[in-house]
Amino acid sequence: MKQKEHTKGKKLLRLLVTVIIMAVISGIGVFIIHIYNSIQAKSEYRDLGIIDYANGNYVHAVVNFQASLKEKTFFTEPLDRDTRLYLADSYFLLNQYQEAIEQYDILLETEEEQIAYLNLQKQMAQGLIDFQNGDFEAALPAFQAAIDAGHTECTLYAGVCAVELGREAESVAYLTTYLSYNPDSAYACTQLADYYLRQGLYDTCYQYLQQGLQSTDRSCDEELLYVEIVYYEYKHEFNRAYELTKAYMETFPVTEKIQKEYDFLYTRQTIEE
Repeated sequence: MKQKEHTKGKKLLRLLVTVIIMAVISGIGVFIIHIYNSIQAKSEYRDLGIIDYANGNYVHAVVNFQASLKEKTFFTEPLDRDTRLYLADSYFLLNQYQEAIEQYDILLETEEEQIAYLNLQKQMAQGLIDFQNGDFEAALPAFQAAIDAGHTECTLYAGVCAVELGREAESVAYLTTYLSYNPDSAYACTQLADYYLRQGLYDTCYQYLQQGLQSTDRSCDEELLYVEIVYYEYKHEFNRAYELTKAYMETFPVTEKIQKEYDFLYTRQTIEE
């Protein structure tokens, strides 16, 4: 009797062990499937985000990168870091600089290989925030660091800062450099034409005037036209300056400055006739 009970007990124990093992295996299987599905979803969102990023659709890219990062699972830290870098750069390209800085800071907590890049991107983002807020003194060093790293587009921002800070030599250097890469910039042409006009270097002024007038960039038409008026006045071509002043007053708001210019040129133009 005891032998039978002992045998029966062994069978029950083996059955229990088998059930436990099957339950563990089943649980591991479910866990693995969950991880697999999470990784698949994470990767799919990430791939969609990269396609959007490559196509310049940064708004949709941000949505997909955020969705990828929200898929929590194991063993994806390197993938998440790369996704977060795409997310940070997407924010940067959307001019959402504070959001970009937040993502760069998260990456800097664990990143070991791209520290210089992340710090530069963060510095540029902060510089652009300062620029937008009119703090040109704070923004200029950030743009200089970016220029030193090969971001030639920042010579325009640096030039604007130097203009606003009244640093003429620096502004001329920055804007001349920018024009060598982007000869269509009306702002750079206008500022350089105005500078050389005030220096009495009329040939150089005329060169930048013509470059600006022939540009497809029409963002500085009002300022450029005013410099052109003064250029012809200084050259004593009063009739030409007078005609340009009339054209200005027909197109742009009549300020006290342009009214005085018109009154003066009207007198001279009448005398010249």
